[in-house]
Amino acid sequence: MRVKCILNYPTPKQIERLGDFYKNQAFGVTVGKEYLVFGLHFLIKCEGFGTGVQVQFLDDDGHLGFAPLFMFTIVDGRPSKYWEARFWEDGHLTLQPPSFYRDYYHDDLSEDVPEVVEDFKRVRAMLESEFNV
Repeated sequence: MRVKCILNYPTPKQIERLGDFYKNQAFGVTVGKEYLVFGLHFLIKCEGFGTGVQVQFLDDDGHLGFAPLFMFTIVDGRPSKYWEARFWEDGHLTLQPPSFYRDYYHDDLSEDVPEVVEDFKRVRAMLESEFNV
């Protein structure tokens, strides 16, 4: 899946729709730029993110981040064949590569834990190949 940024921050009306949304977030996106989607998170009353769909992508600084889907338009709507769906007790649904479900994966990636960094490079190469990036 690929998306194109149309907003670098949600509008007041969109924030109202999200509900519980941490307003001091920065998303590291550029309007007009396309992003490869690493995963989708369908959230219900999630603290700090509210209710809605979040896309997981590499931001402009190269960090794996999340942003509300309505900040983007969908350029290529095909889901990745490398995603795995999981339904959580709190009602959330996630679609992302299986290794991303490892405990503390995102923390370990941001802290440059070697095995996680290597896994992320592998996953990124697979997704980029799948979507001709």
